[in-house]
Amino acid sequence: MKQTPKTTTLRLGLLLMTFSALVSCQGTCNKGFYKGGISTSMPLESKYKEMGPEQVTRTEFNSTDAATSKIIVVYPQSLQHTEQALPLVNMGNASNTTAYDIIEAMEHLASWGFVVIGNMDKQTGTGASISHTLDEFLAFASQQDNPFYDKIDTQRIAVAGYSQGAFGALMAATCYPNSHLYKAVYLCSCPQKQVGINFKWGESDFSRISAPLLMFAGTGNWDSNIISPEEAFQANFNETNDSIPVIAARHTSKDHEDMGAEGDPYMTAWFCHFLKGDDTAGKAFFGKEAEILKNTIRWKNVWRKSL
Repeated sequence: MKQTPKTTTLRLGLLLMTFSALVSCQGTCNKGFYKGGISTSMPLESKYKEMGPEQVTRTEFNSTDAATSKIIVVYPQSLQHTEQALPLVNMGNASNTTAYDIIEAMEHLASWGFVVIGNMDKQTGTGASISHTLDEFLAFASQQDNPFYDKIDTQRIAVAGYSQGAFGALMAATCYPNSHLYKAVYLCSCPQKQVGINFKWGESDFSRISAPLLMFAGTGNWDSNIISPEEAFQANFNETNDSIPVIAARHTSKDHEDMGAEGDPYMTAWFCHFLKGDDTAGKAFFGKEAEILKNTIRWKNVWRKSL
């Protein structure tokens, strides 16, 4: 479509509105992935919305990077008693939030047997602090005098993010020397490509994702018209590599501020399958009888590749 002055002005206006929404999220949005109370009748979504079998604990240490500030680690208490190396999930923060704001999400994943890391960066869109967090934590875990020594499976690492954190997770999975380490990716309400360009986070390229990808967005006004419009969302899906498992879906009723919670059960199942070999979790996504295809009360426009 030919760009007219009116069209350009409208687009710039929408981007300014987007910026205001993203930077004012503190105190007004449901920041964490996991808030509990999700209403679903589907057995697998119901299973993975609950806390897992592990009791969890957490620790933190200072980072050498100013933006990262501190690295927060949430992990199963059983880690100190097992010889088994555990999978790792690296989480990006939404605008003006820190890992403290998504502790519930981190605890939820840890209860299913993951070591989960986050940081204190409130503007994660470039993915730089997310990438640094992974490098610094792996370096820390390689030292013999800490509880994570020889307990992290570096062949089973995932990255996840919501809102600006989703864009940062996307960049972390595609633009950095350690991007190849990620074996699963989850993006929730990821801002469209033009948002990243205008805010100088970078230009997203979904064709560079080399790991199984699950991505969700809402159908309310913010996600549908500004943050992650249907056309841009589908273009991102179409851009992904046909040889890797990909699922894209939109919630039937929730808008941007609620999406961080709503996608959590299937995010958990996605990581359980691809990082832990959980075949039960995989039934949510694979084949003609995949649960997500039947879950029409909660999810619509489900697109899949290599599943």
